[in-house]
Amino acid sequence: MQKPGKNVILIPGMLGAGCTSVATKLAEALGLRVVNSEVIIRRIVVEKGTSFLELAKIVSDGEVEFEKLIRNEALDFIEEGEVVVEGRTALMLLDQPVTLKVFLHAEKDFRAKRVAERRQIDIEEALREVERSDEDRRRLVEKLYGKSWLDLGLYDVVINTSRIPVEVAAKIIETYLQVNRK
Repeated sequence: MQKPGKNVILIPGMLGAGCTSVATKLAEALGLRVVNSEVIIRRIVVEKGTSFLELAKIVSDGEVEFEKLIRNEALDFIEEGEVVVEGRTALMLLDQPVTLKVFLHAEKDFRAKRVAERRQIDIEEALREVERSDEDRRRLVEKLYGKSWLDLGLYDVVINTSRIPVEVAAKIIETYLQVNRK
């Protein structure tokens, strides 16, 4: 459980909806750290003195359940507080008492265009990536909580980033936090 008075914000969402961008802007404005799967994997590699390839082998051999490993590390970050956890990693923490849970979504074509630009791939491949990611996230939340990841009751705030720019989305979250300070 997070320490009292320490901000912990979860920003899960759809691939291409801008979770990383919104989390980064929000963290800069509030002086928080941003945590996602990449940060956690790097931390694991450094702490264990292993390589990414060795970690991948351990996971593929079934020695370690990858999602459990990521979740346990993420729990350490939220215990410390003053953090924005974003993306798929945030979905793994929906059962935790945190300051705020914000879900970012956007229309599929909008997300595919953003993914294509960021990854420098064609739009058809980006659409496949978006669909794969949606299915992966659906299965993850169903497995962990027996719920749909699109169940809006899981979140405090929902923002459509195909209509609201990243900078504005971050400002909405920041304003929400300021208004709801206790």
